[in-house]
Amino acid sequence: MGMALAFLLYKGLVKRAWPPRTGLEIPALALALWALFMIPFSNDPAQSGVFYRRFFLFATLWVGISLATTERRRYLMLAAMLAGAVAVSLACEVQIFQRAGGLFTTRFMGASNSMTSGALLMIAVIVGLSFMAIQGYGRKWRVLISAAVLLVALAMFQTMTRSAIMGLFAGVGAMILLARPRVFLVFVLIGVVSMVGLYSFGEQILPDHFWNRISPEALSDQSSSTGVRLEMWRGGWEMFKAHPITGVGDCDLTEMMPLYYGDENTRYFGHLHSNPMMLLAIWGLPGFAFAQWFTLLPLVILVRRWRVLVGDAGARAQYPAQAAWILATTGVVVGFYVAGLTEWYFGDAEAMALYLSIIGIGLGRDSHPQ
Repeated sequence: MGMALAFLLYKGLVKRAWPPRTGLEIPALALALWALFMIPFSNDPAQSGVFYRRFFLFATLWVGISLATTERRRYLMLAAMLAGAVAVSLACEVQIFQRAGGLFTTRFMGASNSMTSGALLMIAVIVGLSFMAIQGYGRKWRVLISAAVLLVALAMFQTMTRSAIMGLFAGVGAMILLARPRVFLVFVLIGVVSMVGLYSFGEQILPDHFWNRISPEALSDQSSSTGVRLEMWRGGWEMFKAHPITGVGDCDLTEMMPLYYGDENTRYFGHLHSNPMMLLAIWGLPGFAFAQWFTLLPLVILVRRWRVLVGDAGARAQYPAQAAWILATTGVVVGFYVAGLTEWYFGDAEAMALYLSIIGIGLGRDSHPQ
């Protein structure tokens, strides 16, 4: 990515060929400047200065939009993403089966951890489903994409990451609402019936390890990860109330957490396992507002572009990959936002790099009017 950014800067400075505008430049700059100005007010300014490198990841937006300029490139990027996701999924599933003798006996870790892998695989599944829904290529490719999505979806559920599962269903729902609004109510009803059936018969039909993570007893247990998160969020709210404008700083929160919540038996973490709560705590209300602006504005842009593309039947038929990426990116933005309610994905470099690059690809344009 660094090499790609250097190449883009070279083209801009030497050849005066800057990347296309994404429409997110102003909120991205506002958030980056606020974070920069808040460094002196941090509980650990030196560490906040180091953590400021997270904004380097924003470059993936402009790398993505610079690459997604033709249908061929969009298909190549889909192929690269699904090929990588399938390779990782197959390798880790085989390792789990060899080690444990079966699937869903332990959590899929991937190259990092279950939570990060869950987000990465969730994004890949949403993108694949979008291409399955948009017509424009042969049956052979539809079969290949479908097989890849099924394999990656299996790995995603194998992570047993509840945030990723919630994000997947939210993202798929967003795509259905945009592309097939009349079917959305059916999707919601199916989801409700599935949830009732899951919690009525899940103990009998799901693997024990999986059921023990989503059962009502596990979710209500104060000593479970859910209880730990609720305690973190209460502490994060206290941090925000103590520093509503500047926040406590973009730094590891472990040492300051005992000042806001917990006792000698509490296990403290360096973050709060929630994008909204963490943003409030580290950058205060203005930083939170800038982050929401940057996060939600792509939805407005994507929905407008989808309506223009759908309104022009010829354009949609001529650019099916572009339509699929616009639809997919809408699902990814919603899915990532919902998943981030219970995870600090904004601070997860791997997840953010893929997420931002997807937004760039979704905003990429051809030469036809839009």
